Amino acid sequence: MAIDWRNRVNIASLGMLLLVAVAAEAVRVSQHTSRRFKDESLSRDQSPASSWWSSHLTEPPSKNFYQATHGLLQTHPSVPGLKPASPSALPLSSAGTRSPTVGAPLSSGSLNSGFPSIANPNPRSPFRHLDFSTSATAELRRNPSLSAPDECARACREGEPPRICYYHFTVEYYTVLGAACQVCTPNATNTVWSHCQCVLADGVERGILTVNRMIPGPSIQVCENDRVVIDVENHMEGMELTIHWHGIWQRGTQYYDGVPFVTQCPIQQGNTFRYQWTGNAGTHFWHAHTGLQKLDGLYGSIVVRQPPSRDPNSHLYDFDLTTHIMLVSDWLHEDAAERYPGRLAVNTGQDPESLLINGKGQFRDPNTGFMTNTPLEIFTITPGRRYRFRMINAFASVCPAQVTIEGHALTVIATDGEPVHPVQVNTIISFSGERYDFVITADQPVGAYWIQLRGLGECGIKRAQQLGILRYARGPYQPASPPPTYDVGLPQGVVMNPLDAQCNVERDDAICVSQLKNAKEIDRALLQEKPDVKIFLPFRFYLYRPEELFQPNTYNRFLVAPTGDHVISLIDEISYLSAPAPLLSQYDDINPEQFCNGDNRPANCGANCMCTHKVDIPLNAIVEVVLVGEVQQPNLSHPFHLHGYAYNVIGIGRSPDSNVKKINLKHALDLDRRGLLHRQYNLPPLKDTIAVPNNGYVVLRFRADNPGFWLFHCHFLFHIVIGMNLILQVGTMADLPPVPPNFPTCGDHLPPIN
Repeated sequence: MAIDWRNRVNIASLGMLLLVAVAAEAVRVSQHTSRRFKDESLSRDQSPASSWWSSHLTEPPSKNFYQATHGLLQTHPSVPGLKPASPSALPLSSAGTRSPTVGAPLSSGSLNSGFPSIANPNPRSPFRHLDFSTSATAELRRNPSLSAPDECARACREGEPPRICYYHFTVEYYTVLGAACQVCTPNATNTVWSHCQCVLADGVERGILTVNRMIPGPSIQVCENDRVVIDVENHMEGMELTIHWHGIWQRGTQYYDGVPFVTQCPIQQGNTFRYQWTGNAGTHFWHAHTGLQKLDGLYGSIVVRQPPSRDPNSHLYDFDLTTHIMLVSDWLHEDAAERYPGRLAVNTGQDPESLLINGKGQFRDPNTGFMTNTPLEIFTITPGRRYRFRMINAFASVCPAQVTIEGHALTVIATDGEPVHPVQVNTIISFSGERYDFVITADQPVGAYWIQLRGLGECGIKRAQQLGILRYARGPYQPASPPPTYDVGLPQGVVMNPLDAQCNVERDDAICVSQLKNAKEIDRALLQEKPDVKIFLPFRFYLYRPEELFQPNTYNRFLVAPTGDHVISLIDEISYLSAPAPLLSQYDDINPEQFCNGDNRPANCGANCMCTHKVDIPLNAIVEVVLVGEVQQPNLSHPFHLHGYAYNVIGIGRSPDSNVKKINLKHALDLDRRGLLHRQYNLPPLKDTIAVPNNGYVVLRFRADNPGFWLFHCHFLFHIVIGMNLILQVGTMADLPPVPPNFPTCGDHLPPIN
């Protein structure tokens, strides 16, 4: 065979030219990447000296890829003339995914990130992102109808077919400042996935629990009507768990609400449980619902977006970015179990040492004054633009969270995922389980501005606070003003949800939750004078005497309060005790004598009555619940969360009768008969979590149109484990969907003794 060497030479020459061009481009990319990492290092380093974990680190290629392809995703329709808010932001393609840029090398449709390629089920998308675990990758490869997390975090459009969004959660014991931090440091938080397995928290080393080695765990960001599938794989030796999807109503998917011994058996070590649900629009979050695991790190954000035409406030903002989620949490420097039931001498009570913003923060040791040098969270905005922020309160303790942003007003447009008529405030106070969406307009001089998170109430004893930074693009990373302290903080201005409010009185400096106006159409039946069902639920603590609690052969649970009192929680004089099996799937396996309520207490129940507290509600009834806070402790309001529903907040207040110094069930019933319980029917807002003021009450209403067994409870973690819960059974077993095939079972094992 004859060979034309001239063609070979020409081909070789062409190849050499291509290699030279590729090399030149590689140098340019390297220089660009180097400059970007230099800029990023400024955001990580919040003090004059570099911290130990950031020295002599190399940046892995995966981090380069992650920065270029995940960063700031615009999920609000483009506004003419607007540019991305950050150099790392990528434009949306016609398919709702981002186009690749320099730093995201692609080859034959696969990602150059160390993961194997998979089939691309969407021909409009040039590539498909992979999740962070081998199990997730395998599932995506097996089932091409599934969409990966990055594909689901997209702009939502009218008429777009829904997707099936797949996530894989690997739950395990882990460590803050572990050896992974010698390999890399994370450059983003609240993300759907991350290559870097370093958890920094506030810079204090401790054991933790994580999902996919992240705190917060993976962010679930989807569109309304998407099907969400999450495989939860339990790698925690000797520990079980469930995950609750806080704010997701679970209509038709009641078995996946994630409440142990109510909707499912806990997931045992070594087992994987598949959750499947369709999300209602709004800002929500997920967290462990077993024991105290949430406080050790098992939580993350959920955002269910919708087309702008379905959001009554979409005209108020230009950008809704995946990274503009502000998840605030409290943080201990030891396992949460160390505080339960509690100590009498050292580290008494259950108050946190620190707070975190998106899992980040710094901590000043009160004994030495030493400050850790871990990075603060930074949110980037562009001058002249309007941004939607989604704030999630993932606290576990009794402390309210106060958020203020230096020099910027906050226009509140939603609470607990439900839209409200916009109101402008300067400070938002929220309680565990609440969410607030607000709009920030970038109308200040280009610079950096402090975000101050303060823990109120009991957190004031330890001066628990955290800082973040709101940074204008191309501006400095460090604010010009000195950092605010707990005692000399940012000006509060107008406060959303003040602790001392009389909510039936208008104030210029404060707005109560009950004064917000619903932006949705309201079911008129909810505003009728008399509901179909009215339930009064007083709650308080029962104080044990030592000689009563520690009698031989008795094992009553208790909590050691910060005061040293040994207490148990009561709702309607009952402390909730879990059933031995899930009511939803194994109701017939439970002894009927296990159940009780205020009208049906067991004959042998004493002052600390413990049983499975269940209240039956007819399907489609209009239900009014009056929560009565008989707890007299100052600055202690209890946030109550209802699973499966959003309810209208009809009224919040304290006794208008000056002769009533201490409200209880008797006084509440009397006030109701006299028409003195404040109610307002003018567009009452929708929520799923509401704080009941100490020595006060809340009136809420909902239509019971979602059958199931729904937990209703105080959202303070240490109050849950001592019984401040009950179950609302809506409808009958015949109203429920069938139990899923091969659904796990559990229960007592008491065979006859041979």
